[in-house]
Amino acid sequence: MQKQLTNTTLFMDAIRKYAEVQPDHLACVFQPRAIDTAQQLSYQQLYQQIEARSQLMVSLGYHNKVVALLYPSGLDFVINFLACLNSGVIAVPLNVTRNAKQLERTIDIIENANVCAILTTEDTKIQLCDQLQEIVDGRKHNFAWLTEQNETTLSQSLSVVKASDIAFIQYTSGSTSSPKGVMVSHSNIVDNMKAIELSCGLQKGVVLGGWLPQFHDMGLIGHMLSPLYLGGTYIFMPPMNFIQRPSRWLQLISHYRIFCSAAPNFGYEHCVKLISDREDLTDLDLSCWKVALNGSEPVSAKTMAAFAQKFSPYGFNVQSFFPSYGMAETTLLVSGGPLQSGISVLNLDKDSLSKGLVTQAQVGVDIVCCGEISPHFTLKIVDPDTLQECSKNQVGEIWLNGDSVAQGYLNNPVRTKTDFQAMLASDNAKQYLRTGDLGFVVNNQLYVTGRIKEVLIIRGRNLYPYDIERTCNSYPYANGGNGTSVFTYQCGTETKLGAIVEINKRFLATIDEQVMTQDINALVFAQHEISFDKLLVTRPGTIPKTTSGKVKRAACATLI
Repeated sequence: MQKQLTNTTLFMDAIRKYAEVQPDHLACVFQPRAIDTAQQLSYQQLYQQIEARSQLMVSLGYHNKVVALLYPSGLDFVINFLACLNSGVIAVPLNVTRNAKQLERTIDIIENANVCAILTTEDTKIQLCDQLQEIVDGRKHNFAWLTEQNETTLSQSLSVVKASDIAFIQYTSGSTSSPKGVMVSHSNIVDNMKAIELSCGLQKGVVLGGWLPQFHDMGLIGHMLSPLYLGGTYIFMPPMNFIQRPSRWLQLISHYRIFCSAAPNFGYEHCVKLISDREDLTDLDLSCWKVALNGSEPVSAKTMAAFAQKFSPYGFNVQSFFPSYGMAETTLLVSGGPLQSGISVLNLDKDSLSKGLVTQAQVGVDIVCCGEISPHFTLKIVDPDTLQECSKNQVGEIWLNGDSVAQGYLNNPVRTKTDFQAMLASDNAKQYLRTGDLGFVVNNQLYVTGRIKEVLIIRGRNLYPYDIERTCNSYPYANGGNGTSVFTYQCGTETKLGAIVEINKRFLATIDEQVMTQDINALVFAQHEISFDKLLVTRPGTIPKTTSGKVKRAACATLI
């Protein structure tokens, strides 16, 4: 077991130390466009700017109050988020968007969190003020604006920050319910930093990063905080750069020799589908990429195999794949690795799995291993109805206990009690987090099969939508990625099975819709012995999704 490199009470203790002992070492590199546009900060420069912003926030009386961070991708977010940690101000990272519906969600979060100030750039403030004027519909807001134009010459003594204090509030993406604010403490951050360090095999000075959004837990904790905690370098670029041209992610990894970079499964699929064989990749060298972390959504072995086949000529090692499991409620990582263990798959009997039993078979359902459970957690597989611990061959709800588990949901004591303070029927001495995810454990390795609320009960069978969605995505004309949603809907007293499949634009205008519908139904019946009651084939972008790209299945039922 690797010895952990840091032993600090607060995250900012580590940053302060690095500013002293390695002031000129590169802390952050933001590349907004080509390599020659890169912006850099050493640890000394980073800490000086953190201190200035910290003193400004303390002088304005924001200590122990909630502020929203609404920054476009860049160094401003890094500085201001860390300044909040440094000064005991509670940060709420949010997405800057021009989408009216997503902005309404942002307003709801600002109201729910009782935000006293919005930290942003002057340009973004102008943009948001115009948008907010149209959306708020007469509602009054008392928050202030804090941009780069706010300065203070006062020398403020920063208040003492305790490990038990709330550091930031991470709002969940809301794929299955309304967004909830997860209260993450300073001690939660440090504990999960150590869990990530151990599971991923990270060393001091690690180079880590990619394209993940900074306001989302995977980009914030996994990409931004992890390398800084270890005195390494955080490399990043705007997410849209990747979406528009996915080879930019791989070029970023190659140029900066990134050791660890993460993406949801769709990120790897995006590379496979959109990086043309004609694209010039002669300078690409991915041999440095030792942790290709895959998480945040169901992991597809087929996608990873296709990615490895396409990019192994450029130095990518299939053993670098690092399927993982985690969530905002556990700060981030719960399981993954060990380092260079690659992909492990169990093939399960389909009928047994529909009954909640784990039976291996030659032909059946592939379940990808999400790695070893971190020793920072106690994990139980529990029957969600009886609250009894499941036997080894049973699928059950994943329950977690550990110092990375957050403090609960902001202003939501009912859900905090039910989700964060659960107890086993046989043991009322320990509290657990109920994740709502289903899975099982084999040899201390976690396998996730789906979410309780998303299991489809049709004609007496328990079906996992992800399995059927993968089948639909394998249809030659399907757009792929998160372009399929399988869900149930009510028709009188009956529960029906519906689906929306997004079709690649070039085929949508040339292939008959009825032919595609029949083809997909035949494909699904052949593999799952079930057919859709309603199936909509449509253009890309139709399926409603969260800010992190997860499908909103409940909202899909209203579209068919």
